[in-house]
Amino acid sequence: MRGKGTVTVLAILLVGALFLSLFPGCGGGEEGGKKPIKIGVILSESGSQEPLGKPEKKAIELFVERLNAEGGINGHPVEVIIKDDASDPSRALQAAVELLDQEEVVAIIGSSTTGATLSIKQETNARKIPLISMAAGVEIMEGDFSYVFRTPPTSAEAAGKALDYIAKVMGKKRIAILYDTNAFGTDGRDTLKRLAPGYGVEVVAVEGYDSNATEESIDTHLVNVKASNPEVLVVWGTNPGPAKIAKRMKDKGIDIPLMGSHGIANKTFIDLAGEAADGVLFPAGKMLIWQKALKPGTPQYELMKEFSEAYSARYGEQPNTFAGHGWDAILILTEALKKVGADASPDKLREAIEKTQGLVGTAGVFNYSPANHNGLSPEDLVVVEIKNGAWDLAPGQE
Repeated sequence: MRGKGTVTVLAILLVGALFLSLFPGCGGGEEGGKKPIKIGVILSESGSQEPLGKPEKKAIELFVERLNAEGGINGHPVEVIIKDDASDPSRALQAAVELLDQEEVVAIIGSSTTGATLSIKQETNARKIPLISMAAGVEIMEGDFSYVFRTPPTSAEAAGKALDYIAKVMGKKRIAILYDTNAFGTDGRDTLKRLAPGYGVEVVAVEGYDSNATEESIDTHLVNVKASNPEVLVVWGTNPGPAKIAKRMKDKGIDIPLMGSHGIANKTFIDLAGEAADGVLFPAGKMLIWQKALKPGTPQYELMKEFSEAYSARYGEQPNTFAGHGWDAILILTEALKKVGADASPDKLREAIEKTQGLVGTAGVFNYSPANHNGLSPEDLVVVEIKNGAWDLAPGQE
């Protein structure tokens, strides 16, 4: 009886082996017999910065779906392991540790905010693992940034674009600054104050508000701002604060121009602010108004067209600036992986990213170097105006 049972077991094993040989994508979790390339992604999918993290996630997942359908990277499928930091820097750090210890990812993309990115940077720098950030704070590149790269324009580029527009196009010289007291907002405050004199602009008032400020506290700030008699109010933060400020300005009849930051470059601001969104200006990449800001046939126009069509077909909505940051981040990383291969060391991968030149993304054309891990230039930005609940190219830039 034992001999007969042994024959039966062997027969089952042989059939199983034949099945796996006919279908090599099955078994071992590896497509086509090649191990997947694991990439860690940390995003603010929930919490106050959810409007940033959700479109970033959608864009990254769409990109990877398309890449794997085309064969992945040299036959290796790409696997993104996404963790939600809930808009909390401490949770972002925890997520980074888990991705590096448990998943052995080759690099990390993240996070959506400056504070969370700074937390992740501690861990990736210590382990010498490439990090591609989708946050704009200047301090991300302070200290050792050799393993850190960025996709959005910096606060310095965005603030410079806003100040240049205020001075040259609007012809205004006096601004008040309302800023979110989080990392993104305080970075913008400091950058605006530092750059303003170079544009002939005087900062007449500076007020900080909490990320979840009440209408009452916002009203207090607006009273103080109005007393300083500014010609333009610059609001540096991400939603919901800027939308609340726009609404309270309208309700209180404060009729001065509002210049926002690139942190409001999404539909959430328009939805939250309602009619008060009309007339609001802000610096941003060309993603929101690519059809007006770019010439048909140019590389970036064609990329925007392909991305917008694919994103809207997949999700039933148009991509915004933050979706673009996600697309650019995974594009930059996978292009480097194509050059060095799936088994490259973190150092070789970092070097490949640093050598990126002329890579067309949604935010602009990326050119990294040992001294510049930001990649973009002021020419990659425009000033956007909200008209009738939609984005448009602000006057004076045609």
